[in-house]
Amino acid sequence: MKFAKVFQQLLDEENIPKEWVGTAIQYKSLKKCINKVVEELEELGLEKETLQLLLAYEKAQRSHAQSNSGVSGKGRPKLIYSFEGTLHEFVPKITINLDNVNGMPLSAAISPETRAKLASLASDVARRSSYITAVSHDSDGINTVPISPEERDIYISDREDVQTDGCEGGDTITIAGSTSTANGPMTTHNSETPSHNGPQYGLRSLFKPEYNVMQFAGSKAVDSGCDDVRDAPDGPEAPLGGIPSTIEIHLHSDSEFFKMLCSELVALDSLHEEQEKELTEQVTDIARRLPHAASPLQKKNDLYVWREIFRLYIDAGIFFSSLEQDHGERSVEQAKQQLTWFTDQIQQMDLINRFKSPESKSILESFWKLNMSLLQSAQFQTLNRTATTKILKKFDKQTALTAREVFPEFYFNNPSGSVSTSVAKSVCFTMAEQLLTVIPQLDDYICPVCYLIAFKPVRLDCGHVFCIRCLVKLQRQQKDGCPICRQNVLMNANGRNMDIGLHNQMLLYFPKETKEKQAANEKEVTKEQLQFNNEKQCVIQ
Repeated sequence: MKFAKVFQQLLDEENIPKEWVGTAIQYKSLKKCINKVVEELEELGLEKETLQLLLAYEKAQRSHAQSNSGVSGKGRPKLIYSFEGTLHEFVPKITINLDNVNGMPLSAAISPETRAKLASLASDVARRSSYITAVSHDSDGINTVPISPEERDIYISDREDVQTDGCEGGDTITIAGSTSTANGPMTTHNSETPSHNGPQYGLRSLFKPEYNVMQFAGSKAVDSGCDDVRDAPDGPEAPLGGIPSTIEIHLHSDSEFFKMLCSELVALDSLHEEQEKELTEQVTDIARRLPHAASPLQKKNDLYVWREIFRLYIDAGIFFSSLEQDHGERSVEQAKQQLTWFTDQIQQMDLINRFKSPESKSILESFWKLNMSLLQSAQFQTLNRTATTKILKKFDKQTALTAREVFPEFYFNNPSGSVSTSVAKSVCFTMAEQLLTVIPQLDDYICPVCYLIAFKPVRLDCGHVFCIRCLVKLQRQQKDGCPICRQNVLMNANGRNMDIGLHNQMLLYFPKETKEKQAANEKEVTKEQLQFNNEKQCVIQ
């Protein structure tokens, strides 16, 4: 089944909210735009095979340079696909660097038809630039000029304020796709509405009439202004002037495709921000309600039940794994499995029926819904990420351009581009900071020597905490090094090292464990005293 159908089917079947579906990647519409891009490229003589040759030659040349010198290839790339501007206003463009002598892509093996079109374009504009009629400008204003469907003209004016693009030893021609319709306005850089009275010349049938051409020459640029231009002579006897060294191509459909994709990604970013805010508020609400239901100060509290629930939740690692073999963010399918395991464990241990506080059931239901919403958000984000990857892959496959490499870098380097941020990651971090810490876990209060609760905790000068019983044993053995960091601080420990605050916290939140540890300590002390008394009675007279 094709991905477009699978994508729509998943959006329908996974109970994705309708308001979310409206912001999903419009895969079918983007796919149609790709066909338009292919048609425009073919009209320019830049078929898929031609672009593949240019890119393959460039890659091979750079690889050869790296293998010979150990550094990247020198000189200008033969073909560059790039984006200029911001997410709100940008232009994707194809840049082809030409030989300054013959106007061909540098050493590229391309078809004769494409060679002819590029050579004709380069020489045609270079020849006509010698016949520009000087035009004066009073300001830098921008006016629009109605263009009829029959007009295939390029309009040339003189501009002092436009700089070259840094090409070496040559000029640049920009073939810029007009954003207007056939009868709509075309933007010019003239301060006054240009006149149509003078003679004009066109690009013949080389390109579509919507394209306009810009040539950079030194510090001046000739652009799409509608001024008087004398018709230039045809034929080989015309003066050629300098061959342009670079041709830049701006496509209508290309811009349409990426602007549509950008707008959808920005909309998804906004939706994810809303989701993150809403889910974070839910976490805060649960963290506010839970202390009352699990408070150890309440006679009937659910402290130990909630501790067991959170222990299971941490062990499940629903959205993120801390295990070495699969460390990191889990896939949606893995998250579903772990959430199912967590729910099953609660049922098997009959934890819900052990609740004493009526509020606990309501809090657990809210907690479960929170995780379901997180899972749903993660699934929606994954679907759109997959759709974006696949549509860019299809774009490259049908055009031979490098959108998968260039576009993500352009998008994510923009301040507004943040679709890669995981909502689950952000909310889980908030959950770990605000919610899971409400119920202290026993693992955070374990003595690293006996692996039991560090009852009557002693904090050494190095900062590490141990139970008093283990430290007394170590001091009797005359061991001065801390069992963790090996600093010589153990023999100096005395009553001042007792952490009274931590001791009181253990008594409050771990009453069962502290009683068991106290009983074990007393039993061990009694055993040691009996052994000492027996050894003393056995002295030979």
